[in-house]
Amino acid sequence: MYVAKGLLEFLENYDPQKDQIWICEYQNKIIGSLVLMHRENNAAQLRYFLTKPEFRGIGLGKKLMELFLNFLHQGKYRSSFLWTTEEQKSAATLYKKSGFILTEEKFSDAFGKKVKEQRYDLKMK
Repeated sequence: MYVAKGLLEFLENYDPQKDQIWICEYQNKIIGSLVLMHRENNAAQLRYFLTKPEFRGIGLGKKLMELFLNFLHQGKYRSSFLWTTEEQKSAATLYKKSGFILTEEKFSDAFGKKVKEQRYDLKMK
């Protein structure tokens, strides 16, 4: 339900000048995605950064992040943020390499189990 609500919010507020979605396909199947959603105060949220396990480690996540950052700069955003869970260690490494900084942690059961959610922020120069 959490993901469905977020996707509905994206569709209802979609602005082609401010928002972007990248979908990766292989043999007509979706293997990865990343969404940039505009937020208040000229901020952008990174959401739905997913790659199928069998396609990890080949640079797909790095390429999606590169596309995200390029669009972020072109849109003249002042900041970006994302929420993830502590379990996503490989993604967190990529976030940090891209300039995101861990700014908040909290426990949650929004995903049907107890997890530590983490917020990462990126300030634009």
